[in-house]
Amino acid sequence: MKKIYLIICFLPFVISCSKFLEQSSQDLIRPTSVSHYKELLQGESYFQSFYNYGWFVDVMTDNIMIIDPQFESSVSNSEATYCRYAYQWDKDIENPQGTFKDNLFQHLYKNILAANTCLEALGDMKGSEEEKNILKGQASFVRAYGYFVLANLYSAPYNEAEADDLCVPLITSTTPSLKKYPRATINEIWRLIVEDIETSVNCLSQDIYERSYYEINYRCALILASRIFLYMEDYEKCILYGEEYLNFYPALKDITTITISPKRSGTNTPVSFTIPSENPEIAFTFNPIKTMGGIGGYLYYTSDAVGLTDVCISASAGIEGALIDLYGTNDRRKTYWFVQPSGSPGSILAYPSYCPAKVSYYDGARFSQNMRTAEVYLNLAEAYSRSDSPIISKSLEYLNTLRSKRIYQYTSLDGSDFPDNLALTNFILEERRRELCFEEFHRWWDLRRTGQPSLTHTWFSDVYVLEGKDLAYVLNFPKDELEFNDLLTENERPDRIKIN
Repeated sequence: MKKIYLIICFLPFVISCSKFLEQSSQDLIRPTSVSHYKELLQGESYFQSFYNYGWFVDVMTDNIMIIDPQFESSVSNSEATYCRYAYQWDKDIENPQGTFKDNLFQHLYKNILAANTCLEALGDMKGSEEEKNILKGQASFVRAYGYFVLANLYSAPYNEAEADDLCVPLITSTTPSLKKYPRATINEIWRLIVEDIETSVNCLSQDIYERSYYEINYRCALILASRIFLYMEDYEKCILYGEEYLNFYPALKDITTITISPKRSGTNTPVSFTIPSENPEIAFTFNPIKTMGGIGGYLYYTSDAVGLTDVCISASAGIEGALIDLYGTNDRRKTYWFVQPSGSPGSILAYPSYCPAKVSYYDGARFSQNMRTAEVYLNLAEAYSRSDSPIISKSLEYLNTLRSKRIYQYTSLDGSDFPDNLALTNFILEERRRELCFEEFHRWWDLRRTGQPSLTHTWFSDVYVLEGKDLAYVLNFPKDELEFNDLLTENERPDRIKIN
């Protein structure tokens, strides 16, 4: 079967070569039809390595901690060492050894370039208007999501920024060029995001049920739309798109009867939460199968015995503001989504970490990141609680529906459980943390858009503090991009100094 490739030359910023679409062998064809461009879009811009490149974002949150096992180790965990400067919120998260680089920035622009290619060619490609419309919706989704991620990592949060603050470079053309791109404004980038996601929803609404979770579809377009408008604090539109979604796809996976946890090795684990065929709430999976092995392999968080590594990464537990401590006794998410600590304390074979395993179990399945229905329930609960005219009953309705599928013998919450609307909103934000941990970059994004609180991380005996409203809530651009593109104004991310 002939394959269609988007050949891109990075210098190192995303610049297309003069023949980035060319016929160079019998296995490479120039796209001419909708089906050709659809294959190109799926092959080049379905964010298939999204978390492989972006895993370090979770390391900056309060969902992660480093365990000092206090044993001499024979093997150093390389992933933990690579992430050290991200974990410490240093000015430059790329380590001095050059073994870890931020390749996420380039990866996202590669996806955007493929989307631009499809959108530019719509008028010339062969195919029916219906087929072109679907492709337009899918490409618009890709571009909207790509810029959404970029804007929420490399610029100020939308709800705290001025319209003319600098965001990220805006590229909507595929014309081969060595042109360097300056940073567009917050207003310019978010305006494109809104235009693209609304185009995507409109185009994909013509076949509500026909596309599977392996293909960009109406479901994931509605999820992204509700998310975008939540972040923009346009609660009316967040509710509009969220309730449109639940009109068609309200189902959640009930995990309240699951009492066993994933293991660090072997079989007899519960069916992975992220297998789409087993989970009706999955709307879109970024890439169907991961071949990278190991419970912690995909998420890059270790499940090693303490005697095998000098750095053990864990979901935060037993410290102030820890993720694991937010789950109640009957909350099956704590059981189902984490490998539990094991072994005798102090033993060289002890496993002190809670290893995130929501998306990678030893059952032969290696499913990646997903967009799913649970987020919509949370978006709606928050939107109803934070709108100018809050409707608490609706907020509680969506919150209770989700929690009833997660907590064994669940007792519904009512208005009397919260002294005021702020308390309810804060509870919903905690629920987002419990539910969406280690999926996309939800926790980091939520920290940014809800006040940017102070966080503390300990690296062995050294303590580092991310201050409230710290400039480090915005990533700096990768070194290679800054060196190549002198128009790419650097973010003012401060040097991080340990406090002890």
